[in-house]
Amino acid sequence: MPPDSVSSGGRVFSAVVPASSANVGCAFDSAAIALALYLRASAAPAESGFQLNYRGANADQIPRDASNLLVRAMQSAAAAMGASLPSVHLDVHNDIPLAVGLGSSAAAIIAGVLLGGRLCGSELLPAETLRLAMEIEGHPDNVAAALHGGFVVAAKPEGDASALVAKANVSQNLDFIAVIPEVSLPTEKARAVLPAQYSRRDVVANLQRTALLAARFFSGGELSPEIFRDALHQPYRSPLVPGIAECLAFRHPGLAGVFLSGAGSAVMAIARHSAGEIGDALVGEFRRKGTGARALTSRADNSGAKLFAGDLRAVEAAESRLKSRP
Repeated sequence: MPPDSVSSGGRVFSAVVPASSANVGCAFDSAAIALALYLRASAAPAESGFQLNYRGANADQIPRDASNLLVRAMQSAAAAMGASLPSVHLDVHNDIPLAVGLGSSAAAIIAGVLLGGRLCGSELLPAETLRLAMEIEGHPDNVAAALHGGFVVAAKPEGDASALVAKANVSQNLDFIAVIPEVSLPTEKARAVLPAQYSRRDVVANLQRTALLAARFFSGGELSPEIFRDALHQPYRSPLVPGIAECLAFRHPGLAGVFLSGAGSAVMAIARHSAGEIGDALVGEFRRKGTGARALTSRADNSGAKLFAGDLRAVEAAESRLKSRP
């Protein structure tokens, strides 16, 4: 394909990408879980430039120009292919809250890379999609979960090698409860409070639990809150939002685990049962500290990102057919 050509044939393409919850307690910068909350984006040919319509979470915070993260990811994919991104009309419907640790940036990046590649005439291989996404995101955990779905462990390789990724499907009997305070926590601020060095004791404790955590997810073994305990980031980030520490210390017979989602500010609880009761209790922990909060319950997404021919209406129809299957 010559460099400035476009072989999408004027067709419309759509991407559906799940949210993700990274760090998973002890697995700092190493693991994430994809969640059944989605960013949906369609790209259609336009006469010139680009247009962006947005519906969904935090609409007042979304740029409609070339600084939009999804657009930048599309341009990155086009550049990697030696092509120019064609004029495009973007329609975005996003259910993932922004800036609370639920992988909204990773979802936008994966959607942009997939759509950018397809509009320039290629459906990128997963390894190349992940490589381009990591260049933008800077770390592999959220983007790997958004792309592949399930529980993923990921490592950034040396040089230009492909990311090291392993995936396990997550039981649909588990509920994931994101308890979202009315206080956002920028990743830069959350990283700034972390120490430059750690004790051997704390590092070994996290390594032990991370190994157990991965073993339990990959084997389908039983989870418990103690496995998620962390010494590397949660103790330093918890004081940034009143109520986080109390949520992490909360226990319930139906609770399989609780941890800070990504860099926060959301707290993620995994429930074997009593999800509503657990969510209400954790919202109460925040409110007792003067922090408003809400609970959002979902299941894990084991499918990862999907690319479709057609607009969002066609995608919604396809999803409806899949849900209606026995």
